[in-house]
Amino acid sequence: MDILQILTEDKDGGAVRVPMYLRGEYKRLSHKVLVCVGRKRTQEEDIVEIPNLKYRNLLFRIIYRFINSGALSFRGGWRIKEFLKFLADPTRQLRIWLGYEDFDFPGTKVLLNLVSKFDILECHNLYGFWLEDGGYFDLRLLPQLTKKIPTVLVVHDMWLFTGHCSYSFGCERWKIGCGKCPDINLAPPIRRDKSSENLAIKKQIYQQSKFWVIVPSRWLYSMVTESVLKDGMIDVRIIPNGVDTKLFFPPKDKGELKRKFGFPEDKIIISVSGKGIGVSRWVRYYKGIDILMKALEISEKSFYVVLIGGVLENQPQRIERVGNSVVLYLPFTQDHSKVRELLSASDIYCQPSLAENFPLAILEAQACGVVPVASQVGGITDIIEDGKTGFLFEPGNFEELARKLEIISDKPKKLYEISANCIEHARRLDISEQAKNYLLFYEEILKKANKRS
Repeated sequence: MDILQILTEDKDGGAVRVPMYLRGEYKRLSHKVLVCVGRKRTQEEDIVEIPNLKYRNLLFRIIYRFINSGALSFRGGWRIKEFLKFLADPTRQLRIWLGYEDFDFPGTKVLLNLVSKFDILECHNLYGFWLEDGGYFDLRLLPQLTKKIPTVLVVHDMWLFTGHCSYSFGCERWKIGCGKCPDINLAPPIRRDKSSENLAIKKQIYQQSKFWVIVPSRWLYSMVTESVLKDGMIDVRIIPNGVDTKLFFPPKDKGELKRKFGFPEDKIIISVSGKGIGVSRWVRYYKGIDILMKALEISEKSFYVVLIGGVLENQPQRIERVGNSVVLYLPFTQDHSKVRELLSASDIYCQPSLAENFPLAILEAQACGVVPVASQVGGITDIIEDGKTGFLFEPGNFEELARKLEIISDKPKKLYEISANCIEHARRLDISEQAKNYLLFYEEILKKANKRS
């Protein structure tokens, strides 16, 4: 089978690791794979960047390179950037200022010819507001693409069926067409409330398209089947995210790892991982880092907390005291071996998020034998069975989080038992098995597509 994957970039957090793990398994099973990304960060030959810049006008290309050179990275420089962006493409910039989502990425059209060489188009996150050009994929070309090739949308969050946000934090206006958005600053943010118009555009796109959907959690399944996606959706399948248990596995000696990193052996080590959790205000908010800090402030216990992603990659680590506990801020790392060792040196993995789908980080922690304590949101309940493969607490309830952490730390035998359950659970969700489930679904799709043709 020949598979074309579309994703934001080839090296980043969990939403990128999922398709990259799948790519590795597809190749191991002798399938041909090509990955098209908005930003290429590796040197892999079978990964190519969608050439949006190539199809921009000359003035845009000159201004784009200047803006991203760092020359305007001073206080107030953003105003000059806004002016230059308007000069480069006034029509596009005006629409952004008015509050419309930006789908103007002309390089997407190269996919229309490329897809003829493949059997399946597998699309992951189709937005990328953090990229240099504010995105990479023109969603308006989805109808044409789906006419040329069986297309699967792997849905990692809510963006495909909302007026702009990737997580609505309980708002259900997406069910009735959005509009009167309670928070236009939720990522990806919009300048003015055009959420109703944005969702109407998406709905029209889906009505003209035919595609299949994969979701990793029951939580997302329940929303997808009520959303505008159903206008173009042929079928939807739940396939959980998979963990690479060859990369993430329990340590032979936890104490040795604690000594390697200089962690105190007489304290419970709590780890938290995520790109930008200590440096991005938005990520820190939705990942619930402030909730964890409040829990530490009121706890009578003394923990040693490791925030992987607490500082920028080029910054040194730092330490601060919160309540009776010590918090170590480490840079985010793409080195899986180091992440595995940091997780394996921990006793508890904490995920106090206010919104999540099916966080791979929890699954990786479980694979390392680390007991997760997480908020009861989204698809987390598909990963953690409270008291058996981890512990759950009410979202935002820092007092309950503090209480759970204290109870667990006082019961080392229970912690050990749950650790064994976590390892077994992670092994059942090994990426090799999940990739096979993807491929089986694709075989079904191709059979149905061939019958129709």
